[in-house]
Amino acid sequence: MLLVGAANAAVPSLELQRQDVRYPLASLEHSSGFVAPPPGMALAEAPAVPPAGRAFGLAPDFNQHSRYWLYTRVVNRSEQRHWVLHVSNFGFRDPAVLLVDEQGQRRRLGFEPAGPGGEADINALGRAVALTLAPGEAWSLVVELSADHSTWHPYIALMSAAEYQGWSTGLNIAFLVAVGVILGLALLGVVCGVLTRERAFFWGALSALLMLAYYLEHSSLPALLWRGEYHRGGLFWLLMSSALLSQLAFAASFLRVREEGGAWFRAFLGAGLVTLAVWALSGLVPFEARVRLYAFNYLVLALVILGSGVAKVRAEGYYYVIYLLGWFPLVLSILQVAVVIHGSAAPGPVLTASYKMVAVLYIQILHMFLHAVALILRVRALREEKLRAEFLSRSKSRFIAQSSHDLSQPLHAMSLFLEHLRPHVRDAEGRRLFQRLRATHRRMSGAFQSIMDLGRLEAGAVTPAPRAVPLAGLLRRLEREYRPLAEAKGLHLRVRAPVLTVHSDPELLERMLRNLIGNAIKYTDGGGVLVSARPRGERVRIQVWDTGRGIGDDARERVFDIYQRSEPAGGEAGTGIGLSIVRHLADLLGHPLSLRSVPGRGSCFGISLARLPVAPARATVAGQGDGRPRVVLVMAPGAARDALAARLAGWGCRVVTASS
Repeated sequence: MLLVGAANAAVPSLELQRQDVRYPLASLEHSSGFVAPPPGMALAEAPAVPPAGRAFGLAPDFNQHSRYWLYTRVVNRSEQRHWVLHVSNFGFRDPAVLLVDEQGQRRRLGFEPAGPGGEADINALGRAVALTLAPGEAWSLVVELSADHSTWHPYIALMSAAEYQGWSTGLNIAFLVAVGVILGLALLGVVCGVLTRERAFFWGALSALLMLAYYLEHSSLPALLWRGEYHRGGLFWLLMSSALLSQLAFAASFLRVREEGGAWFRAFLGAGLVTLAVWALSGLVPFEARVRLYAFNYLVLALVILGSGVAKVRAEGYYYVIYLLGWFPLVLSILQVAVVIHGSAAPGPVLTASYKMVAVLYIQILHMFLHAVALILRVRALREEKLRAEFLSRSKSRFIAQSSHDLSQPLHAMSLFLEHLRPHVRDAEGRRLFQRLRATHRRMSGAFQSIMDLGRLEAGAVTPAPRAVPLAGLLRRLEREYRPLAEAKGLHLRVRAPVLTVHSDPELLERMLRNLIGNAIKYTDGGGVLVSARPRGERVRIQVWDTGRGIGDDARERVFDIYQRSEPAGGEAGTGIGLSIVRHLADLLGHPLSLRSVPGRGSCFGISLARLPVAPARATVAGQGDGRPRVVLVMAPGAARDALAARLAGWGCRVVTASS
């Protein structure tokens, strides 16, 4: 009686009258405020009145003292006996409460997780312990909080058991629903990443999971699962750094920041190095210095991420605006933490800071939702760009294919006129100029034919007609055609043409081999070229070997690119699309194409074809006639037809012309 009566004069009283109200104890209206206990004194020995010394109000400074006591006097004016004392805001070690009745009987209650027969409970915002307060009686309560670094402003509330049950159930449901939504969105991000091959989805999902782990690490989950403490230890800082790095990686993948991106690539790289350096230093400095380091780290990341996003908005699509908006919920969340930790020392009697443990999860959901929308819009925009590019490419290919006939006529007529002109060039200087003119025309015709072939292939205007193709005759004919070209460069051309039959389109197969043999001769300065056909089970492999310059590993795919050109060989530059035609034809015919090469030693291009049994030779019957070839020339009337007919007649042919 003397203990409680002595406390009445020094500690404000709190009268419990309603059962549907949460009464705040961390209030100067209802308590003494936080005071530092005498060194070495246990809570069970706490005096009846607050110890003399400096009062810390409602914002205890744990950097100055590791323990604080909060005194309050409670009078139960209701009929309710069962009450609950709740302590929110995390960062405290082993909170406890001393309950002293009017007879001076003391009872110390801890907030450890409830075990068999225990009374403590854990909810989404903190911990609670059950109290039995008889109606009409008064008690003195001394709440002890301990910590070794700064914490959020503590919130302590007293409420009836029924009020606590409904309140904590609602909080727990909101907490678990938020966790489930985040996990579902992260799983959806992984699925979208697998389906779209978009790395931003993977980084976004990983970032969300790390942020969730960071929030849960200092929530009630560790205490529920493995009796962990509400303490920001090494795992807390590791998760924070990992989450920041994953957010940086997500931003870089979303904005498509590449090494060739220049300044922004260096900015992202620098922000990542800053994050790693801050994490390395976090274990060497006090808690407050860590908070400042991570605040600086987050500021650097925010400047890089938001700055690069603004640059993208100005340069590219509108969906980057939504991407930028997706970062603001997290920025506001971090600002809220900073305000709570370093803000006013006189918080109001509400759970604003405590509710943040649930609010941040819904802020993260908003952040993920906005970024998911931005990603979907970006994927759709990229798909539209791809479709537009494919449409333009097909239109271009169709135009080239359709105009090939009109463009080829002048070149063909020019070749005929050159043949007519040759007998009239008699002096040495004229013959030299004529040879140069004919060589130029030949290169121009070859380049034009390659462009036409590629245009028709891209436009889908080439339809293969596969049949049995004897390889020996085809390879011997190519040998006779290309041997003079090889000998002119001092090369030895060898052809191994066994009696084999393959299933292919003879014209398209010949075009592939022409490109490969011509390329091998062009890019070989010494040695030779070997063309061979070898049976491999049910397949036949045709290989074109050369002792030329070779192709480096970095150029293996580039040599087949339509937009890449090889270096000029022997002073004669090609169109650079011969190998692209070979690949298109290989894909069209279903003949796998291979390449082996050693820089400085040579290359080997291979084509694999289906093998057929060798067909028996058929006897030929000599036709009857006067020995003069008869030619029916079907061409549109014009100079080209007249020139060709005259040339054929000059060769001794009987020519009949027709326009259809």
